[in-house]
Amino acid sequence: MGSDCYKKFIRNIKTSINLLKTKIGSHFSTDPLLKGVVIIGSGTVISQALGLVFLPLITRIYPPLIYGTLAVFISLITILVDGSAFRYELAIPLPEKDEDAVYLLILSLSIVSILTFILFWILVISGDFLAGIFHFEFMKSYYWLFCFGFFGISVYNILIYFAIRSKDYVKITHTKISQSVSGAISKIILGILSFGSFGLICGEVIGRMAGIVTLGRTVLPKMWQSIKNFNIDKLKSIAKQYKRFPIFSMPASFINEMALQAPVVLLSIIFGFQVVGLYSLSYTILVAPVSFISSSMAQVFFGETSDLLRQKSDGILVQYLKTTRKLFLFGAPIILVGAVISPLLFPFIFGSAWKGAGIFSLPLSIMVIAQFVVSSTDRLELYGYNHWELAWNICRTFSVLFGFYLAFQLKLSPLVTILLYSSIMTFMYAICYILNIKAIKRVLKNEFAIKN
Repeated sequence: MGSDCYKKFIRNIKTSINLLKTKIGSHFSTDPLLKGVVIIGSGTVISQALGLVFLPLITRIYPPLIYGTLAVFISLITILVDGSAFRYELAIPLPEKDEDAVYLLILSLSIVSILTFILFWILVISGDFLAGIFHFEFMKSYYWLFCFGFFGISVYNILIYFAIRSKDYVKITHTKISQSVSGAISKIILGILSFGSFGLICGEVIGRMAGIVTLGRTVLPKMWQSIKNFNIDKLKSIAKQYKRFPIFSMPASFINEMALQAPVVLLSIIFGFQVVGLYSLSYTILVAPVSFISSSMAQVFFGETSDLLRQKSDGILVQYLKTTRKLFLFGAPIILVGAVISPLLFPFIFGSAWKGAGIFSLPLSIMVIAQFVVSSTDRLELYGYNHWELAWNICRTFSVLFGFYLAFQLKLSPLVTILLYSSIMTFMYAICYILNIKAIKRVLKNEFAIKN
């Protein structure tokens, strides 16, 4: 009797699992967006998790001072890479014809190649002068690596958009995981071999470029076919057709990246690389627990809100308020608890040299909570208020720059400076939250006026 009950129980379990698999499979087959989000999202989670696993070993090999040089190096590259193809890469998934997409790919790669050549000569001619002004003397030995990284990371980003056009999500996921593993292993090996700052920076560049060959195998045959029948007039026509990307998307993106990378660059100028290294680790660890869901939440919220807008539903505001409330209730306890225990855990996990990073977590936690709640649900462009988004980004950038200028003039300590920066960013996120509510109310008001 007992044996029959056990067998029946096992059969029920297997039946439930098969039904679940069928249900998930049917969702994937009818909703390719969901499939893409799950595949790419899982790759992002795995790559970030692997990065965190290797981090305690890396921080014991490289001290905060060297870690700070990496943070500055990557911040400078990130700012430049954001406009390295004049944002034409964003247009690659859009054309109906594959031939047009390949021409956009060629255009993007051509722009990157030309800018890399110009960047190299700027650094050769004026690099020492610029490094002296900003106290980035460590860069003098790495001009070639900076240009190499700029080119390689830009090419990878361009190829990603071609893979998105082809819906090759699995390949994108593989490259993300390989980036995390190859970057971490390279840093560890070069660190053990005592390559110092060069080892850490080189390992990061290697990691960020990993996947170019994998993605390039699909692209090269199509590129070669287009190059054989290349038409310069066609290239000019494509560039003109998608000119809104360099005209509008590039400056907006550049301003946004400036605001995000400014703390690393300005902290290094005011306080040196030691403080930057501590800040970078603190920010990375604080964001990690909630970053796993923030990007997915942003995509889901975008889809749901788009659907409500198409239906002209008055539930948009209710959804926005409900979603932000849930994000706050989920994220705030995790981030605050993490910030409070960081001063105790950081020396134990990452080594005694990183105790200061745990202390920086306390003032940063306020900003990270606001960033988690607002960034995931900020959709001003969806409501038709792109100009508000651009104005907010400009105000945020200048507010951050003014805050650091004030800290420099008043000779504030690193901890107080970070608290000031965190407060400014939190205030700006609060403004963004209010702007989203105001935009939604205007959309609803216009829809109500049309109905009546």
